[in-house]
Amino acid sequence: MKKIALTLSVLSLVSVASVAQAMNAPRTNTTDLTGSQVKSLVQEKGAIILSTGPGLYDRYVANGSYCSPSEETQRAYVVTKDSNHSLIGYTCVVENDER
Repeated sequence: MKKIALTLSVLSLVSVASVAQAMNAPRTNTTDLTGSQVKSLVQEKGAIILSTGPGLYDRYVANGSYCSPSEETQRAYVVTKDSNHSLIGYTCVVENDER
C-alpha cells in the first residue's frame, strides 16, 4: 500500500513539473517570422501554440485531425513579419449547431 502511495506521489510531482515547464516554455512569436515561415512551422508540428503579441497566444493546427471530435476548423490569420493578415493554418472551434 505504501508503495502505491509513493508511486502516485511521484507521478503527481512529475505531472506538476511537466505542466509548469510547459507554461513557462518560450513561445514563438508570429511577428518575428514571415507568413510562410509560420505556416511551415504549423504544418511541420501539426499543432503548436504561438504568441501573437504581448500576453496573447493561441493554438494553431495544420488540419482538423488535430481538433477534438466536437470541434471544427476555422481559418487562422495572424500578424507576421511581412503581413498584417497572413493565413497560417487553422484554429479549433466548437461546432455551431445553429445552422
